[in-house]
Amino acid sequence: MSENRFDFDTVIDRRGTNCGKWDTMDKKYGNTELIHLGVADMDFPSPQPIRDVVHQCAEHGIFGYTDLGDDFYEGFMSWEKRMHHVDIKKEEIVFCPRINISAGICVGAFTEPGEEVILHTPAYGPLYEAISKNNRTVVKCGLKSQNGKYIMDLQQMEAQITEKTKMLLLCSPHNPVGRVWTKEELEAVGEFCIKHELLLFVDEIHGDITAPGVEFVSVLSLSEEVRKRLIVASSPTKTFNIPGFILSYLIIPNQEYRAVVKREIDRIGMHNPTIFSSAVAGCAYQQCDDWYKAMLSYIDENDKFTRAYFAEKMPEFYIYPREGTYLLWMDYKELGCEEAELEKWFLEKAKVSVYMGTVFQEEGRGCIRLNIASPRKLLEEAYDRMYVAYCHIKKN
Repeated sequence: MSENRFDFDTVIDRRGTNCGKWDTMDKKYGNTELIHLGVADMDFPSPQPIRDVVHQCAEHGIFGYTDLGDDFYEGFMSWEKRMHHVDIKKEEIVFCPRINISAGICVGAFTEPGEEVILHTPAYGPLYEAISKNNRTVVKCGLKSQNGKYIMDLQQMEAQITEKTKMLLLCSPHNPVGRVWTKEELEAVGEFCIKHELLLFVDEIHGDITAPGVEFVSVLSLSEEVRKRLIVASSPTKTFNIPGFILSYLIIPNQEYRAVVKREIDRIGMHNPTIFSSAVAGCAYQQCDDWYKAMLSYIDENDKFTRAYFAEKMPEFYIYPREGTYLLWMDYKELGCEEAELEKWFLEKAKVSVYMGTVFQEEGRGCIRLNIASPRKLLEEAYDRMYVAYCHIKKN
């Protein structure tokens, strides 16, 4: 058992639960023998206090309409202060069930059809779709691979901006490449938005998950001038493995922006979290610090194990540094094979599914995204299977 009190090693069968990571992917690929390392949730049980709170809510027996309570607000504000040194006011928090929905709402509310929104690529698909499905133009600004890690290209951003550019969507930490942007990088983005009068929407859902020695800096800690044009989306769902509760929220310091978002949420008739959401989030933020720290340690050990395995057996895969998230971004270009060929080998020979790079736009071609938030025994089995496919590729 890892980390004494917490068991991250036991493999729990999630099939037969309508699980998006396992059942849905089985249906997608038509194969129930696959190991799935694509979808970004954890194969670990959530902390025991959360499970206890769910039981308490269920035992009450009445599942009526529910609002967020003080337990949620106090828990979240306390967590942000303790973990990220950010002061948040209760009135700045706006409930929205999913960050993907929040992004779409904000793009629709603050831009017009045909206007432009900047997005760094490779990019998390739903952020791209929040722009494109609102009939706005995606201005793809490719991240640059420099000295073995990705950086934002401010010169390219300056060259791409036009009078139609109204907004910038930023993923921080970045999914899929795993960067945790430094304060200097975030300040540069903030100054860019001030200079060009852009609204800055930032997805911070992975902000609690960082590698040892890496500090996550929230954009909420930047200058008041940046905060005036800032909307931040966050959630406890990645941190505590509770995405099934459908809970996220926006932090909007600008009162005028906040009023616009609230009106739009009211217009589409979206209100009330699930009956479990407030109690679960409040519990997560106030009673689960030990589990959270143990989880980070286990993810780090999985990261080290993965790098050692690939370095020894599949050295053509270059694994970018993981500063944040529990996702690894891996470059396979040295293998000399096309994406479709590699995916076929993985699915048919290895019986392992990962996310291929073009899921994150064309700029992701030549890479895969691999989720390491699983028991180590499951990862080892998946890697052994991948090694079989790798050997076939090398022979051919």
